[in-house]
This record gives sequence, structure tokens and C-alpha cells, in this order.
Amino acid sequence: MNLLMAPVNTPLKIIKVKMEGSQERQLSSMGFVAESEIMVITENSGNLIVNVKDCRVAIGKEIAQKIVVRVK
Repeated sequence: MNLLMAPVNTPLKIIKVKMEGSQERQLSSMGFVAESEIMVITENSGNLIVNVKDCRVAIGKEIAQKIVVRVK
């Protein structure tokens, strides 16, 4: 499932980030890489607040659709 469809307050593991170029590098520098553990904290109109590496990061729905996750 993509991150946009993930349940709130459930530990998740990133399977794949389907992006290339500068956006992928930006996400990977924030900790969005394969096998990382994340958790969706809140969702509002498709926009997410995600906990990754003990930090909270806001993600838009366009980017969230390109991050493939599974329940840990």
C-alpha cells in the first residue's frame, strides 16, 4: 500500500520510494529510505504528519502516494 492509505498510529516499514532525482535525495536525507521504520501521526485532507527517525515531517499527498509501505 502507499503511505496515503496507511493506518494512523501504526508502525510501518518503507518498501520502496518511487521517485528519482532531487526529490528522492531530499527524502532519503530525511530518512525515507527502504527498510526505514515510520509512523503516520495525523492525516488531514491527504496531507500527512509522519514520524521518521524520531522527527515529525509533513508530507503532501502527491509525495505520500509514491512511498510504498507495509505494516511492520
